[in-house]
Amino acid sequence: MEGAETSRELTSEPARGFEFLLIAIVAMTAWADFCLWRDKPRLSVGLFAIGAIGIILASRPGIRWTRRLIWMAALLCAAAVESAIALCFSNVLVLLALTLALAGETFYQSLRGGWNRWSEIVWSILKISGRWLWLLREIKERTQNAHPSSDGYLEKILRTVWIVVPGLLVTLFFAAIFWNGNALFAKFAATWSVSVTDWLLALHISAPRCVFWTFVAGMSLPLLRPSSAPGEDRIWTKEIPLIPELTTAGTARMQAAVTLGLLNALFCCVNTIDVVYLWARQKLPPDVSYSAFVHRGVESLIMATLFSAVLLAGMFHQSKAISGWLPLRLLGLLWIGQNLMLLAGVFLRVKLYLDAFDLTVTRLSLAFFLVLVAVGFVLLSIHVARQRTLGWLLHANMLASFFLFYAVQFLDTQGFVARYNVRLWQNAHRTRALDISYSSNSVRRPSSPSKKWQNPGLAGMRSRQRLF
Repeated sequence: MEGAETSRELTSEPARGFEFLLIAIVAMTAWADFCLWRDKPRLSVGLFAIGAIGIILASRPGIRWTRRLIWMAALLCAAAVESAIALCFSNVLVLLALTLALAGETFYQSLRGGWNRWSEIVWSILKISGRWLWLLREIKERTQNAHPSSDGYLEKILRTVWIVVPGLLVTLFFAAIFWNGNALFAKFAATWSVSVTDWLLALHISAPRCVFWTFVAGMSLPLLRPSSAPGEDRIWTKEIPLIPELTTAGTARMQAAVTLGLLNALFCCVNTIDVVYLWARQKLPPDVSYSAFVHRGVESLIMATLFSAVLLAGMFHQSKAISGWLPLRLLGLLWIGQNLMLLAGVFLRVKLYLDAFDLTVTRLSLAFFLVLVAVGFVLLSIHVARQRTLGWLLHANMLASFFLFYAVQFLDTQGFVARYNVRLWQNAHRTRALDISYSSNSVRRPSSPSKKWQNPGLAGMRSRQRLF
């Protein structure tokens, strides 16, 4: 829990006043209720994410728009649009990750960019009880010392009205012009007003709805006003200490070189067998089944590559006298190449299995995972060749995982699986089995253009179906 702020903490980016914070929490709760309450998640999820980011940015008047922030905002808008087309787990995960990253990137600009800012916003959410104790204490103090006549509350209200009303009147004037000159805009504005009116009229209070409001308001506070930036690095943002030297540098170098030499010999033997039996013949021995070959082989080979990555990362997270030794780095790069060859053998095993049977979403997900592992080994080779830190390696792999999830959300994986299986069936002159039920359930059924925005999956309430 947070309690009192320590004197060592830095001042974060300037935030708006306390009154604006309360208004922003209410606005976030109302927007979540409008978009998500009794609504089948789809387009509403993207709209809520964009609205939440807008409210968060409005509470950060002094942010510096960097290239990273612009890219994050663009990625979030694209993911929000995709949620209207086909909402999936990766889409929701991407929207959540980008929302947290943007909140941290805009509030903790006094910290080093990247992981320091993103992890700090997550830590602030974990301290949610402390943030609410701070808010309740602030409300109590301001309520006890509140004197509207002397503190200028009336002047603030009049100033706000003077700022907002001219722009609102001009906007309404041009909206009236477009209402008469653009039939589509007139229809959209009419449905929007009807939708908002129906939502307000249907705003009945119930116990589940109050629980939903409490949850949204509780999660909004650490996003809108996180805890102050720390004066020193957290435990998880400090540089990972090097592995302590248990012997002399020369002995450690020779130990690592002998280990990598033996492992290279073992992997070379395994890869040679794959080249002979898989890459050249592409035919299994008669006493080996496809199921045993793929299920047992793939699991063990993936485990071997993952353990190899961990061992390499640890081996080159030693002092420069050991990790910087050129023969050791060459042996490490050679072993990385052996692991990539091993991954290629795993890909071929999966292909042989698919040629005998059918493709499924799970097997396609396995292929995506293998691509991610291969990217990890490429990053590991950069880590070894250029002597990057272990923190850089972990950060790069985290970004690679994020971009994999981000790319997958735009892919019609189920439709691809169905089309791939049908193509295999046709190429085999319809002599192989085809799971019609699985393929028909996998195909994404596109709606006609005239009915695209009338899909009931876009909104749950009758009034919002007309809007969306």
